Amino acid sequence: MRLRRTIGGVAAAVSIASVGIGLQVHSASASTPVARARLMLADGTRIGSVRFWDDEHDGTTLVRVSIAVPAGKAAPGAFHGFHIHANNDPANGTGCIADPAAASSTWFTSVDGHFKHDAAETHAGHAGDLPTIYLDAHGRAEARFTVDRITPAELPDKAVILHAGADNFGNVPVGAAPDQYTANSAAATTKTGNTGNAGDRIACGVIR
Repeated sequence: MRLRRTIGGVAAAVSIASVGIGLQVHSASASTPVARARLMLADGTRIGSVRFWDDEHDGTTLVRVSIAVPAGKAAPGAFHGFHIHANNDPANGTGCIADPAAASSTWFTSVDGHFKHDAAETHAGHAGDLPTIYLDAHGRAEARFTVDRITPAELPDKAVILHAGADNFGNVPVGAAPDQYTANSAAATTKTGNTGNAGDRIACGVIR
């Protein structure tokens, strides 16, 4: 089954199969990606890659994701937040820094927050907000999609992050009505507004 879907402002044609969700796009005009990242866990284990092409058919960016996470390192059969992070504040470190012996909440904080073109952008309107990745029962994912908020040329030295939890895309109706949620603190709404509350950063790759 195929349908047209917009996720957080990112348009994609979606093909749904029993093994998960595959995002269908135009073929890239060149066989060599313009930019790429190797995704690694906190202990340095490589789990996959993310590649970016210029799609000259319509001026969008083609993204291809291939991931295989070892058992016990991420929740299988679940959705995981997936973003491009700015990696632009040397005060927090540079690149994918993590100590596997430390708390997972400390992993890869060195790549800072989501990549944004404008400080006023909020989740899921960040330039670096990408469609959620579904890991199947074996911890694997293959995804292809197009985005029109980024170009491969602006991505080098930024970083791709795979999160421990699902991304709510900032789509949480906060309020006092029966069909709304009451936040227990301002920190809760801030986290949703900044990251989609997708949880810890479990894999990272600097884009080259």
